[in-house]
Amino acid sequence: MNPSKCKTPARKVRTLLTRIIFPSLLLVTSAYSGQAPRPPANYRDNGACPFECCTYRRWSVDTDTVIYKDQSEKSGVAFRVRKGEHVVGLTGVVITLKPGKAAVRKATTIGEGKRKTRVKPGDVLYLMHYLGEGFYKTWFRGVIYDLEMSTTIQVLTEPDTVWWVKVRNNRNQVGWSKQNDNFGDMDSCG
Repeated sequence: MNPSKCKTPARKVRTLLTRIIFPSLLLVTSAYSGQAPRPPANYRDNGACPFECCTYRRWSVDTDTVIYKDQSEKSGVAFRVRKGEHVVGLTGVVITLKPGKAAVRKATTIGEGKRKTRVKPGDVLYLMHYLGEGFYKTWFRGVIYDLEMSTTIQVLTEPDTVWWVKVRNNRNQVGWSKQNDNFGDMDSCG
């Protein structure tokens, strides 16, 4: 007897459960509770640089700063940089600890192309993090949009976020810091 044929019914059951039954239960649960789906917990926007003209490049060190091995102060110290030194900002990640909220005040269309959707007064948009110049990374019904807040969409609460930046020093050591205010020359516009 072929052992792979013995596993086939189990695979079919798993496929049935994961593709049909579990998603159906989620839809029924959402419909029954009367609430729209919520954004993901601890949303991570890898590569984000969260303000207008934010740029990963050579940065000045404005304040002595501890650089950690990973995106946690518990990961251990990788190295330290001193005021007056320079580092290269390589990338970053904005982590949304708690989304903010915005309310739709007037019916409008958000998104572009195939991702366009209509929102109506009373709809709640979740703000994942600020992008700069009045724009936010926004979550609505499972889709992420970059939206400008206006009289049509009004911010109710700001999101709670942390921005970890990955830097390299002149000794080619690499590590992470969430003390991004300790660095200068991050703004390519100024």
